[in-house]
Amino acid sequence: MNYLQKENNRHILVVDDEDDVLDFLRIFLESLGWVVTVVNSVNIAFTKLENKSFFLVLTDIAMPEMDGYEFISKIRELKIPCQTALMTGFGYNPKHTLVKINKTMKCPFFFKPFDRNKVAEGIASAWVSYHKDLQGITTAI
Repeated sequence: MNYLQKENNRHILVVDDEDDVLDFLRIFLESLGWVVTVVNSVNIAFTKLENKSFFLVLTDIAMPEMDGYEFISKIRELKIPCQTALMTGFGYNPKHTLVKINKTMKCPFFFKPFDRNKVAEGIASAWVSYHKDLQGITTAI
């Protein structure tokens, strides 16, 4: 991916097995100006990731095929250039996957029901992180 393509990449992939969550996030994130693709399985998500570049993958932790931790680990193993974030409907628990994730990889997460401001801020922060390597380069193009 060249720098101009990366600079203009406003695509977010949302992965969740709950249609209501997918519908809400698609509508909400599109209202903020993002280009959103929603899928209900990690298998479909991998197909999307093979064919399109996303600056962010936002995934549920509890998924039928593999959990969010495994999914994000696989994305990183495959060196797919994107930011990642997790969401969960479970509150904080010291034995929860979120604790495991925070110990092994830094990854933002959002609790359901969503705090819209936190989601908007988290997406904006992921956008900035995704573009850190472009600072000072795009002005030269």
